[in-house]
This record gives sequence, C-alpha cells and structure tokens, in this order.
Amino acid sequence: MKLKYSITEIENYQSFFSERKAIPYFGEDWHYHEDYELFYPINGTGVRIVGDSIEYFNENELVLLGSKVPHLFKNEVDDSSSEVDYIIIKFKPSLIYKFVDNVPEFSKIKSLLEKSHQGILFDPMYSYLILEDLIRICESKGAERLIHLISALNRLAIISQTKTLTSEKFNLLELEYENEDRLQRVINFIIKNYANEISLKELSEQSCMTTNSFCRYFKNHTGKTPFQFVREYRVSRACQMIINSSKSISQIYQDTGFNSFSSFNRVFKAVKGISASDYKSRYQRLINEF
Repeated sequence: MKLKYSITEIENYQSFFSERKAIPYFGEDWHYHEDYELFYPINGTGVRIVGDSIEYFNENELVLLGSKVPHLFKNEVDDSSSEVDYIIIKFKPSLIYKFVDNVPEFSKIKSLLEKSHQGILFDPMYSYLILEDLIRICESKGAERLIHLISALNRLAIISQTKTLTSEKFNLLELEYENEDRLQRVINFIIKNYANEISLKELSEQSCMTTNSFCRYFKNHTGKTPFQFVREYRVSRACQMIINSSKSISQIYQDTGFNSFSSFNRVFKAVKGISASDYKSRYQRLINEF
C-alpha cells in the first residue's frame, strides 16, 4: 500500500475537527496527517492498521493516534442493513500544546500525548465511559467544544488500562504492506465465523496459500499465530457482550465459539489478566463509581 498524506479540513471559526457519522460502510486509504486523532467506533467491527500493528477492532475500542502515525480503518461488511456509527476527532499539536506546555495541571495530558506516537488503545470497559464527552464535542459549539475536548483528554490521561499498538522498532520510512486484500479476506472470515469452529484449513483457503505458507504469512503480518488471533477476537467479543448485554457468562462462552467453560475462562484470563466474572464485576463497580 502506498502511504498518502492527508490534510484535515476544518470549518471556519473552529480550531479542530469533530464528526459523528452513521453510514453502511467506511474505509480509508493508508494515510497519515499532522493531527492527533481520536477514533471511537460506537457500532461496527472491522480491521485496524496502525503502523506495524494489524488487528481487528470492536465497538467501544477507543484509539488515540499521535501526529504522523500512519493508519487505516475499515469496517466489517455484512449483509445486514445496520449502519456503522463512529466518532472521529482531530486536533493539531499546535492547538493542544498551547495549553499543556504552560499549565502544570495538564502534565498528565502532555504525557498521554507523548505516548500516542505509537498509538494507544484504551480498554473498552473504560473508554465506554468517555463516550458522553466525545458526543458532547460533536454536538457543542463555540468554546464548549474545546472545553469538552480537554475534559475527554484529562479523563483518558488517568486510565492505566491501555495498550501500545505499534512496536518500538516501527519505522515510518521502512513501512510497506503487501497483499492487504488477502489478509483482509482471512480477517473477515474470522469476524463472520468466530462463533463457530474454525479450522486452519479454512483460514488458509481464504488466503489461497498452503497451510504452512499461510501460518508464516499471518504471523509476519500480525505478530500472532492464526489461532492466537481467533482466540483474542473471541475474548474481545465476549467483553462486548459482558458490557452491552444481560447474558450470563455461561451463555457468552457458548456464543463466542468456545467449546467449554473451562477453556473460555482459561483463554479469557490469559488475554485480559482476570477472569470473565471478575471483568464483569469490575465493570459494574466502575460504572457505579464513575
């Protein structure tokens, strides 16, 4: 993919860009821009490429990207008529550093922005609680927009449950991905069939490669084995069900493709660091305290 430079168009009498959209499909070119970017998918799933990180994304997975970090978001395409609802906010370094460089109380925000040069993914359990701030940014006018932006960044700065997306060795000048369509076919297959049994043969057929070649190809492009990716995706979907539904844990493990509760609990704890029941309890406690 060729990396393209993008210019953000900002309306008159505004200092930064904000938009909420609900559309059947969204997809971008592999690009970068001067702005910091907050991307929040309210509804919809798909593929997220940030630097040398290639992963699926789910609802409520908020990402903060630093200036000039190359990225691409494409949603899952299915046969349903449901729309993808997302929020995107872009702001220039020159705008935000007018505040953080001169105000000691903004030191945590400054630290957050400095870390964002590798891309930051916030745990959905916590980023969901920032959604109201992001909606207010899109709906407000005048000085209130900027006040809500600072408020959102301040709340994000105190969240410790985050993940760095790009590796330390990532180099913008050396980056070039090939065969994106092949990889996306595989990922789309996983997204659509995660609740069912998935075999290595089925995945390799999606890539039109032999099993051994596919395993090497997938590991080189994602840093994970195919089944690591499948397991992590299933856990991610389970987290969404815990947060957004009233289903029991025993029902959720069956709906996310695990063949036993013990297997589900073991994988969930390996991925998230806590059991599914503890994750649910922590989320409910957080809602009450926030």
